[in-house]
Amino acid sequence: MTEEEQPEAEQPTERLDAPPTLVTPPIPVPGRNLKIAIATGLALAALVIGFALVSSKAFFGLAFVVIIFAQGEFYKSTRSAGYDPATSLGLAAGAVLLIGVFLKGPDAAGLVMFLTILFCLIWYIAVEPRADLLSDIAVTIFGVAYVPLLGSFAGLLAARPEDGGPVIIAVIGATAFYDIFAYAGGSRFGKTPLAPEISPKKTREGALVATAGTMILVTAVAPLLGPWNFAQAAVFAVLVSIAAPLGDLLESLIKRDLAIKDMGTLFPGHGGALDRIDAILFTLPVAYLSLVMFGL
Repeated sequence: MTEEEQPEAEQPTERLDAPPTLVTPPIPVPGRNLKIAIATGLALAALVIGFALVSSKAFFGLAFVVIIFAQGEFYKSTRSAGYDPATSLGLAAGAVLLIGVFLKGPDAAGLVMFLTILFCLIWYIAVEPRADLLSDIAVTIFGVAYVPLLGSFAGLLAARPEDGGPVIIAVIGATAFYDIFAYAGGSRFGKTPLAPEISPKKTREGALVATAGTMILVTAVAPLLGPWNFAQAAVFAVLVSIAAPLGDLLESLIKRDLAIKDMGTLFPGHGGALDRIDAILFTLPVAYLSLVMFGL
């Protein structure tokens, strides 16, 4: 082989029929503005606390709007990646699920999820029949289970007659402080990635600092807000320290699979609604679990 022939022989062959393989993270974009992020976070915290203290219905109204908006962001992001979820059906199911659980309790969730699966199958058989639809059915149902089903625990907690508002504040506050401690600990001591293939910036050191800080703070403050005693609050803190990073990592996994940075741009410095509530979607159920465990 001559020198003139060698470059042509080494040219890679492009396979137009092969799906693209994600071997690197999405193209980096400028980091978030910390001042804007802090200001937005404080404004959101004040809004949540205000609605939670007004009444359970007021907070549920706010939570309903945010959760359905976040579910819409999820469907929009999956569409941009080539999926075709039944968005209107999924959003309608999510709305019915949230309202049903708030008014009728947890028993409504199972019935709504069954009806979601049933109508989803009917939708794709009667409205959009085609051979390749399993992934779209899965995305539609997952969108309901991931966002409104987990988010419906906000309604369950807010509906508690004596301490719904304070309990909601305790849950969201514990989740926020875990995030703050993780960011601070990771920035100061972070060396070992927690899940390098999913979220390279999260570190084990940050998680340890966040767990320790959350344990101390939640154990001390939660009994002042909710029905937990100090021992029960410590268990609640452990559950939050497990659930919060898992919720964050799940959304990071989804975004990496979809090759996007944020689910939306609703909140300056924070991304979309789902980016803001990803960890809360997991800490709400474990907060409810802690109350059920101790009969509170």
